[in-house]
Amino acid sequence: MAAACAAAALAVLLFALLPGRAALKETDTRLAKAGEGLTDYTVTLRLDDREDTLAISETVLYRNDTGAPLSTLMVRTWLNAFRRSESSPAALEELYDACYPEGFSPGSLTIYDVLWNGERAAYAYVNEDQTALEIQIPVLESGGQGEMALRCVAQIPVCCYRTGKAGRDYQLGNVLPLLSLYQDGAWRTDAYSAVGDPFLSACANFHVTLYAPDGYVPACSAPLTKGEDGAWRGEMTAARDFCLCLSPDYAMASARAGETAVYSYAKTAQGAKRALDYAKKALETCAGLYGAYPYPAFTVCEAFFPFSGMEYPGLCMIGTDNYREDKADTLELVAAHETAHQWFYALVGSDQVLQPWQDEALCEYAVLRYVRMRYGQGSYETLKYYRVDAPMREKLPGGLTPGSPIDYFGTLSDYRTVAYGRGAALLLALDELLPGGTDGFLKAYVDEFAFRFATRADFESCLNRYAGMDCTPLVLDYLDTIMD
Repeated sequence: MAAACAAAALAVLLFALLPGRAALKETDTRLAKAGEGLTDYTVTLRLDDREDTLAISETVLYRNDTGAPLSTLMVRTWLNAFRRSESSPAALEELYDACYPEGFSPGSLTIYDVLWNGERAAYAYVNEDQTALEIQIPVLESGGQGEMALRCVAQIPVCCYRTGKAGRDYQLGNVLPLLSLYQDGAWRTDAYSAVGDPFLSACANFHVTLYAPDGYVPACSAPLTKGEDGAWRGEMTAARDFCLCLSPDYAMASARAGETAVYSYAKTAQGAKRALDYAKKALETCAGLYGAYPYPAFTVCEAFFPFSGMEYPGLCMIGTDNYREDKADTLELVAAHETAHQWFYALVGSDQVLQPWQDEALCEYAVLRYVRMRYGQGSYETLKYYRVDAPMREKLPGGLTPGSPIDYFGTLSDYRTVAYGRGAALLLALDELLPGGTDGFLKAYVDEFAFRFATRADFESCLNRYAGMDCTPLVLDYLDTIMD
């Protein structure tokens, strides 16, 4: 059965990627231009399902666009946070039993070689959790480029999380070593918070080759096609990350949303088709509101973890509980929220550590717009009550506001209430104020900052220009005022 599913999935992928189909988006001048001059990652991955390891060989053609000479590079090795229960983001008290049903299982990334322009480079971790690897290089002037090569092995923990093995499935979010974000004269070295998404990276081009055991089907940020040598290969232009999930039990469904190929992977054919329909509708809705989806394909896949969903460029994982027959409405809302992240996170980057509202609140607003456009004002009002009005009335620990950084939040429930719900209230207030409403502003925001990183100051500056007035007092009121 697994082999048959793999063959069927491959056939559909090859059909969808024929010239004139998804490949049409690959030649889109906007995406091609966005990829010019970016760092290139060429990655070969080998999965061993007997040892639960992923061998990673990575060559990085790095272009120094920081405006300053560099003598170090900083690579984020997020998987090392899973070495100890004290640092694992999956070991948060409210998550532990769901993420580690068989008890704690360590994960790690073991580095074997680091080269710079073919010569061995000195390297060392700069934090206790070993998630920030500093690499010494000869001075690289601004505008210069060089080649870094890494060889390492990832030990995948048995863990129902965005990173881990769950049953026979592998969920490989944030496994690849990626360069950190260089900002204000330094590399970011933020901790792997158990709440939120602390991953900051610039857009880059990815060229990926995967060797997987027979029968495994990959769901990926960019569709992979299987060659005669048994390797799966794919590319993604101007993306902030590259995510991969594998299962021997996936059923797959596909469709098109305009020029975009949409893929859905789930444990049942019915679940795959249902999620596909919702993802397609959400993609069409967001594209109509905020501008064309930039990549040639978009994928949703079922994942075993205690979350509603997790976003990555070109792919979102959706928690398996949402695929139950009685959870169709929930599945649709999760698909809409995670799809909106393709605009607010993947396309327009923001500081998910210091200003997490800047993508989460915008995606919550997008869900409300999706429901109003698809199902009318009554359904919108009902959802608004639960997702925004109720959070605005909820009593919370002192000091939390939507503008708080993620390390202020002690629980996932507080984070969702404040960063998502109360944050979305700002967007609803702007809808009453702005000519053309919030949709018009968000379209202008996406147009200005596509494939770039937008700070909160950038958001506010764009807002003030669009509104033709100083909206700062309103933004401060919603994002930074402590409610009694």
